[in-house]
Parts: sequence; C-alpha cells; structure tokens
Amino acid sequence: MSELNERKPEYWSEDLSDRDFEQAVMAALGAMGWKYQDNTAAFEHPDLYLLSKVRGKQMRTALELKDKRQPYRERWAELAGLPETELLVVDEVSLRKLLGHAPRALLLFWDRTRPDRPYVLFTIIDLFCVPKRRVQRKIRLNSDRLKAKWLLDARHGFSFTDLSHVFAAIGNYLAQDLHADLLRLEAHGSFVDETVERL
Repeated sequence: MSELNERKPEYWSEDLSDRDFEQAVMAALGAMGWKYQDNTAAFEHPDLYLLSKVRGKQMRTALELKDKRQPYRERWAELAGLPETELLVVDEVSLRKLLGHAPRALLLFWDRTRPDRPYVLFTIIDLFCVPKRRVQRKIRLNSDRLKAKWLLDARHGFSFTDLSHVFAAIGNYLAQDLHADLLRLEAHGSFVDETVERL
C-alpha cells in the first residue's frame, strides 16, 4: 500500500519555514475568538481543525490551506481549459485528507495573483460535485513516482476579499447551510460551463 503522502518529512523543512498564509489564518481566527488546533507540521492531517459548537454540540471542522503564489505555466491553463486567472491547483492527496472529516471539511485558497478576490473557499460537497480536471506529474524527488493534481475553477468556489468575511461565512455554513446542502434533492451548485440535463 502506498504511503498517504508522497513527500517525506525531511522534504518539508522549506515548506514549514514559509507559512505566512497559515499564520495569517490563525491570527484571524484568534482575533475572532475561534478555537482551533494547529496541524501544519503533521503531514497526515488537514492543516487546521476548527473547534466550535453547533446547536450545543462540540464540532470539529477540517480546514486545508493552499496558496497560489504566482501565475501558473500556460500548460496548466491549457490542460484545465480555463483562463489562467481563474485556475487553482491542489494536490489530490491534500483533498483525500479531508474525506475522513466530511461533511465538515473545507479547502481555502489564498490567490496572491488576484487582490480583487484573494480568498476562495470550497466545501467538501463542492469539491465532490464540481467539474474538474485531474492531471499527474513526476515528483522528481528520488523516484519516478507520480503526483496527482486537481485543476479547479476559482469561480466554482466562494470568493472573499478578507479573512474575517471567510470565517463569518464558514460559521454560517456550519450552523445552517451545511444541513441544507446534505438534504437537497436537486443537483448541488451551479457551475460555469456545466449543464445538468433533465431526463
């Protein structure tokens, strides 16, 4: 059986030294009075657990954090069939880590190339339902093993201008909208360039 993560702990020293997004998120959570558990140094867990009470019950929500630091290569956008400005790329293994926490599991992007809408949030239900393109490439770290990536359209997520609005939306989603998403009979979401046919 393959390991959960393709990268070994020693490969993460550089990653862990550049965690400004994670630090900004934790600072925003602290400022808003949210309780959380920091897992950013644990390779087998989502980056954060958000700890909250919903209808009097203690709940734990998994939050994975990713950032887009610069425009992607033209080839990525070509494969996705998307404008590069709307393209977000995430490791599939990061999303698999969220599955064990569904339906209380979220992916938050910081898109540094789009100051007009730097934060894009996806619920695990969004990620399950959105049209997507999967690709894989060589890891190039001591082996020829492949690493899977998802090419996502940022327009399929929820966009925000600052972290306070992100966490206000997450709070509302966990308290109200999540339940509705789970029970809805119609197709989830209205996604760009997708038509859900009627039979």
